Parts: sequence; structure tokens; C-alpha cells
Amino acid sequence: MATVIKLKRSETPSSVPSTGSLEPGELCINVTDGKFYTKTTGNVIKEVGGAGSVTLQAVTDNESETDNDIKLNGSDLIFEGTTADAYETTLRATDPKRDALVMIPNASGLLAIDGDALAYSIVFGG
Repeated sequence: MATVIKLKRSETPSSVPSTGSLEPGELCINVTDGKFYTKTTGNVIKEVGGAGSVTLQAVTDNESETDNDIKLNGSDLIFEGTTADAYETTLRATDPKRDALVMIPNASGLLAIDGDALAYSIVFGG
């Protein structure tokens, strides 16, 4: 007869074990999120693998590249700039009525979008 091994587990979304609920090196799983956790000897809960273990920060820290498209569903691209303050530049696509392609010219300068018509101008110098 096979031996069944069951880890400590939760089916509560986003539930992370407390340090008091695990021994160092012990594993547990959040079944709903598909994430494993363990406790270090330094008394820190760490996620081990799982669906959410990779962050965008980790990808960019490693200078990773992709040749896949990046699809945002209802999300904005927000550019903070070099100073973290109350001002950002947000790139947002409203609900399209047809497929559209915005191409960035192969030149240095300023790209300006004017209403429904796309017009670009190249500004050289400072």
C-alpha cells in the first residue's frame, strides 16, 4: 500500500503561514494559490516556487529579455521618471473599436499623438 504524505495546507486565497506554524525547513502549501512556503532558520517565511514567485523586479534585475508580446488587459503603463514624486506619465489604451498599430519611428526625437490622427515630429537638439 502506498504511503500518503500530506503537507500543512490552506485553501484560503493569499493566505501565508505564520512563523509560529512552521519549523525551519518544513513545507506547507496554499492549494488555492498553488504556492509552497517554508521557514528559514532565521525565522523568515519564504515562498518556494509557485505561481507568484517571479516578480517583474526580479526579471529586470537579471536583465532578462523576451521575444514574446506583452499583453496588458485594462492596465496602464506608468512612468515615474527619475524623481519619485506625485507626477507620472501614464500610457493607457481606451477600449478599442478596431485593431490599431502605433509604430514608433526609427529616429531620435519627440513623438506626439494628436487626437485620432497620429502625427510625429522629430526634434533634434536639446
